[in-house]
Parts: sequence; C-alpha cells; structure tokens
Amino acid sequence: MNLNEETQKKYLELQLLDQQIKQLQQQLMTVNQQIVELRRVDDDLSEFEKVKENSNMFFALGPGIFAEGSISSKDLLLNVGSNVLVKKPVIDTKKLINVQVAELEGLMVRLQEDMGAIGLRGNELQEELTELNTKKDK
Repeated sequence: MNLNEETQKKYLELQLLDQQIKQLQQQLMTVNQQIVELRRVDDDLSEFEKVKENSNMFFALGPGIFAEGSISSKDLLLNVGSNVLVKKPVIDTKKLINVQVAELEGLMVRLQEDMGAIGLRGNELQEELTELNTKKDK
C-alpha cells in the first residue's frame, strides 16, 4: 500500500472513531437524563411516604395539569411489561429504582471506558498520520 492510500485509510478510520465518540456522547447524555429522572422519582416517593392515608392531595397528570384526590392506599402500581400492573409498597419501589440507577451508572462507566479507548486509538492514528505526512514531505 502506498503512502497516499495508507493516509486515506487512517483518515477514514479517524472519521469513524469521531462518529463513534459522538454516538457514545449522545448515549451518555441519554443515560444521565434517565438517572436524573429516576432520582427525581425516588425523591418524590420519599415525599409520598410522608403523606397520611385518606389525605387529600393533587396528582400531576402532565406538565401544569393536576387532579385532586385522596390517598386510600400507599401501595403503588408498577408496570412490569405488556401492560401488566403489580402492586408494590413504596419501599420496594424505591429499592427497584435504586437498582435501576445502579445499572445505569454501571452503563455510564462502560460507555466512558469505551470513549477512552476510542480516544486513545484516535491519538494513535493522529501520531501515525503525522509520521506519514512527514514521510510524504521527504
């Protein structure tokens, strides 16, 4: 393979690595947002635990939309898939959320490690390209 072909191949690989890093960054942002949302739900559940049964309160139905109702039970209904709902106490729901947060945090670590490995390969390619360009100039 001549120098021009090798240089083009390395530039192409570098561009592919750049695309992979951008995809990983997007995934990291998505996972981080999921963690933030789960932590917010965990905080809301902590507040819900303090509410006494048969208390009146407002329930959020959407952004800026609320309904008034009373709490007849502190058990929650969780969607476990295929539109199947299971009754769970608040404490079990909080445990489930904490497990999900831990799994997402583990995924974030793996994504960051992948980004680091791709970054290292990108640095190696840049050094190789510098050497190739030096050889071309001679």
